[in-house]
Amino acid sequence: MSLFNTEKKFGILTKLFHWSIFALFVTQYFLVYRREYFPKDTPEKLQYILLHKSLGVVVLLIAVLMLIVKHIGIRPSFANHMPRWEKLAAKTTHFLLYISMLIMPISGIAMSQLSGRTVKVFDWFAVPNFISINKPLAKQIYGLHVWSSYIIIGLVVVHILAAFYHHFIQKDDVLKRMSPL
Repeated sequence: MSLFNTEKKFGILTKLFHWSIFALFVTQYFLVYRREYFPKDTPEKLQYILLHKSLGVVVLLIAVLMLIVKHIGIRPSFANHMPRWEKLAAKTTHFLLYISMLIMPISGIAMSQLSGRTVKVFDWFAVPNFISINKPLAKQIYGLHVWSSYIIIGLVVVHILAAFYHHFIQKDDVLKRMSPL
């Protein structure tokens, strides 16, 4: 199996990025909803928040690397039988997923920094802060962050349904090309 994409298949690097982002998004949603079970200002709740922030920075780094690899490499061709509207829908969904992979962590970092909070990554380093404290703007960015999460859920559901449609109904290799095996 090739490290990089070919005309027929996705390479190991693309698959690693794809499935890592998916696993991190699932983990992020778990952390956000799980922390609500802890009382405010408890060490447990703080640990969930700090882990959420750290993983958000990791998502951003992987998303940037993913975009770099996408633009310097080739993308496997669409299945020949796919109609034009389906190819357009796939391109649009992927574009929106890439935008979301950037907006979510950037809005999270901005929201924290605008609130006067440092974004530490696993206590290894802090994300440089170039933003002055502005709590009203932080609240607006929080709204963007929350709404982006709903949009991502919708896009991921569409993405998964499209993959299953190709696998079970079209019986083509669209899903198999991204399979980690």
